[in-house]
Amino acid sequence: MLHFIVNARSGKGLGNKTLKFLCDYCYKNNLPFTAHITAKPNHATDIAKVLCKNGANTIIAVGGDGTFSEVLGGIIDFEKTALGFIPAGRGNDYARATNLSLKPIKALEMILKGKTAWSDYIEINNKRCLNIAGSGLDVAVLQRADGKSGKITYLTSLLYCLKHFEPFKFNISVDGKEKTYHEVITIAVCNGTDFGGGLKISPLSKLNDGKMNLVILHMPPDGKIMKALIKFKRVKHLEQTYVDHILCDSVVIEPSENNNYSIQLDGEIYKERVLEAKIIKSGMRSFVL
Repeated sequence: MLHFIVNARSGKGLGNKTLKFLCDYCYKNNLPFTAHITAKPNHATDIAKVLCKNGANTIIAVGGDGTFSEVLGGIIDFEKTALGFIPAGRGNDYARATNLSLKPIKALEMILKGKTAWSDYIEINNKRCLNIAGSGLDVAVLQRADGKSGKITYLTSLLYCLKHFEPFKFNISVDGKEKTYHEVITIAVCNGTDFGGGLKISPLSKLNDGKMNLVILHMPPDGKIMKALIKFKRVKHLEQTYVDHILCDSVVIEPSENNNYSIQLDGEIYKERVLEAKIIKSGMRSFVL
């Protein structure tokens, strides 16, 4: 039995369209399935928990990275339940990291082949993070882009926020060693490679290496943020002296000065003061190519 957990509103309605494709395919091929539509934040987690308690062995998240993360958070025992992903969001960054097809039927057919593997995820403030979490510029961009459509994209929001951005100052503990970082533009704790719809913040990340990738983008010495953006867009930012890249097992991030502070977890914004992250090695079993 296939159990779909669907965010019908994801991707500006793409989730609803994707559900119709999946239902048609399942009916045509006589595949038994159930479909559960989320109605509010964290609803997908609650649905997944109930399905697991009722013995579901295949749960499929349909939506964007936030939906994927919520469903991940509801799986009780990965020895008993395997997790599938069908991208139907705006950015689909986790799909990029795992080479998942953006075509729903192809993604489903991969799941039907039944091949699974164990991979890592990040635990952040008692929540499960599949892809990337962080704070700074990316949160400001997400807040500005939220609810926008048409020509307003992540990139145009990014350009606006760069122009008006005031850098952060963070106190950070990496594997128990504390340090203060000044003039930070963005800080990201990464399991996957991309955020913002294809921006490779952490191109060296691997989903099954048992490590997190901490990427800290500082203000350039010359103060030219646009030049830093170009390096970032061209995936040359890790070569710059104003970027730190650290492999680690745990991170604690806290702003030392800014009051207007939020964190993002797989593209969803949370009003939490401290970000505590640790890698969960081989903690998730999911369908793979």
